[in-house]
Amino acid sequence: MGSSHALDVALLMLRMAAGGFLLPHALGKLFGWFNGPGLAGFAGELRGFGLPATAPLPLLLAAVQVVAGLSVLLGWQTRLAALAGAAFIAFTAVLALPRGWFWMRGGVEYPLMWTLLLLSVALAGAGMFSLDSFLASPGVPS
Repeated sequence: MGSSHALDVALLMLRMAAGGFLLPHALGKLFGWFNGPGLAGFAGELRGFGLPATAPLPLLLAAVQVVAGLSVLLGWQTRLAALAGAAFIAFTAVLALPRGWFWMRGGVEYPLMWTLLLLSVALAGAGMFSLDSFLASPGVPS
């Protein structure tokens, strides 16, 4: 495998991890899927952090996270979607700062790792195996 193809496979794997892990968390917030809290539970989590949680804010935040996760996973509008996801998770990291480093104690470690992963995807772009690449190909109707 040439270095160009290896990089494209690596970018695909990064997108699969970043989008593939972000999406179920988002769907859990939005619909309660994957044993997630649903919108009412997500609103409660926001209130627990002292944040506003009146409608439609929980819905908008969950929807942004769903769109970002799906877009990163598929490689569509990848840089913008990864930045949106990174901003969302970075805010989670800031909220976790008072709990220290280790995630098993609710610390910053886990959300910081995902923020850096999403920022890496935003900087590197989607790669060849993505909707961005396919839609930019000659002969694809726009």
